[in-house]
Amino acid sequence: MNTLQMMPTSIWALASATIIMIVLITLVLNLYYRKRLQAIGPLNTDLGDLVNQKQQLETDIDSIRDWIASQNDEILRLKAEREEQEITRAELLRLEQEASQKEEDNKKLRDEVGALENQRHLLVQSMEKVEGEKTELKKEIQQLDKDKEKALEELKEAEKSLVKAKEKAEEQLKDIEKRIEDTRKAEAELLGTIEKAEQQIQDFNNALNVIKGDILAAQKNLKELEQQIDSKERDIKDLDRTQRSKEREVESLQDRKIDLDARVETLSDKLKTIGQMPKEAFDSLNQPVFLKSENVRAKASEADGLKKLYQVTADSGYELPERLQNAFHTSLKASDISCLTVMAGVSGTGKSAFPKLYAQSMGIHFLPLAVEPRWDSPHDLFGFLNYMENRFESTTLGRSLIQFNDSPFAGEHADMQDQLLIVLLDEMNLARIEYYFSEFLSKLEMRRNIDINHEADYRMVSTEIYSGGREDKELGFERSDPLFLYAGRNVLFVGTMNEDETTQSLSDKVIDRANVLYFGKPDRLKNQKQTIVPYDNWAPISFENWQSWYREPESNNIPEFETVDTLLNDINSTLAEFGRPFGWRTYRAIMTYIANHPAVTLNGADAMQPLSDQIAMRVMPKLRGLDLAEYESVFTRLRGQIQQINDDSLNDAFIKASQSAQGFFDWRGIKWEH
Repeated sequence: MNTLQMMPTSIWALASATIIMIVLITLVLNLYYRKRLQAIGPLNTDLGDLVNQKQQLETDIDSIRDWIASQNDEILRLKAEREEQEITRAELLRLEQEASQKEEDNKKLRDEVGALENQRHLLVQSMEKVEGEKTELKKEIQQLDKDKEKALEELKEAEKSLVKAKEKAEEQLKDIEKRIEDTRKAEAELLGTIEKAEQQIQDFNNALNVIKGDILAAQKNLKELEQQIDSKERDIKDLDRTQRSKEREVESLQDRKIDLDARVETLSDKLKTIGQMPKEAFDSLNQPVFLKSENVRAKASEADGLKKLYQVTADSGYELPERLQNAFHTSLKASDISCLTVMAGVSGTGKSAFPKLYAQSMGIHFLPLAVEPRWDSPHDLFGFLNYMENRFESTTLGRSLIQFNDSPFAGEHADMQDQLLIVLLDEMNLARIEYYFSEFLSKLEMRRNIDINHEADYRMVSTEIYSGGREDKELGFERSDPLFLYAGRNVLFVGTMNEDETTQSLSDKVIDRANVLYFGKPDRLKNQKQTIVPYDNWAPISFENWQSWYREPESNNIPEFETVDTLLNDINSTLAEFGRPFGWRTYRAIMTYIANHPAVTLNGADAMQPLSDQIAMRVMPKLRGLDLAEYESVFTRLRGQIQQINDDSLNDAFIKASQSAQGFFDWRGIKWEH
């Protein structure tokens, strides 16, 4: 394409018009100067020359006009060609744009094909994993069906055994009644035999008198009569012995009848007392677990307690970051709304030992409970009623709750209601937490919404272990009220859980009501010696002193409240797109944690690190298992919101969870060192 074709139409028209104007101006000037020359020339100029000049000029003008016309035609032709070139160029540009668009579309299609290939690969892996899980689930279902069938068979066997035992007892009772009746018949028959024997003796005496008369009458038969007399006397002696034996047998049967009647009466009384419990049946609950200490501290400093905690932990040989220790401390302070503090992660990292060190440092009583796989109801926590022995089989937790009951309805044995207790559920997920702890966890959560001075509210948040008994004057039973176990805010619950194939995972209900601290693997393993720190000058802290450390989650107790509030609401909006938003309880729990964190209350720092702790403990676990490819844009937006917190530990943990090889968000907690 040459330069002329590349010139725009407007420039071309302007150039043509300029040339025409230059030519016209030249002609005009030429005429002007010619006239001026004629005016100043000699007056005797030959008229013929003027005429010739005029003709010449007219000829020139006609030539110029022809030239202008030809130039105009050329301009029109060039203009038409230019317009045609512009149309061609526009068409070419359109074709180039379409080609570029097609290229971009092809590139997008190639990218989409690549992404689809990746998704197909991930889906194949997911399907393989799902098939594996499906196979495992089928095996588990088959095993559960077998267990169910076995349990049903055992239940049927137990029912059969119960029916057989009942039938056997009824048969024994009928047999006893029959034997009693037989004994009565035997007694009647024996009495008849005795009467017959007495009648025989009387008849024999009469016969003896006749014989004696006959002896007097007939001496010759004396010897025979004496022999007969000896024989009869022997018979009489035998009858006497038989009578005495029968009398002894009757007496034995009568004694046995008395024993059987007493046993039947005892069994009848016991049958009537089923469901009744005397007050002394619950005496085991009143046996103290902890010895009362009179030296209770009422003015302990939170800063001193934390300082001692750091020192005791280090002296014991455990390398636990102060940030982790502060998070545990703050979680217990916020236990009114987050009723459970869970330490999860790698086994052997100090999860079970640290709560004891904390209790030792702060002046709190400590009760460890080892959860067993067979636990399936709250009875495993508190105890159960033994109706056969007419007593309550209590546990150490049940007895401890009696001692630490700080309600107005506490009994005389609540001698430690002004002190604190930490209850450790060690390896709490060996059994299904929902089976033995879920109901109790709901009652712990309801404590903040009730009036503890109102008995109906007190019963609502307490665990009923005996529904009470009816009055029975005939059996000597007085009417008894229901019996409740209450855990006040001075009882703190902590749990540990190892995440392996032998354990159960936490449900959303538990996670939503707990602070979950993840213990990762140590960066470097060391042969570190564990030591026992003695209880030097140990004294319990008062519950009132502990409460004085607590701060309400009000705006004036939370630095940069508006920033934190806005960021939390933005994160919650993003979680809603995942289908995993949180509600008012979680929001208030996060704010309570921030307001009570030592970095805020003692050091005057901003709220970002406590907020980061709560995002790690409460928000991120909600996203475990989500498909990274499906929610890629949402995860990107969430990452930007998390980066506003400016915490390296949280950012690193989020990136690591987002780069899972399985294609799912795999949250493993943060590293507490930062």
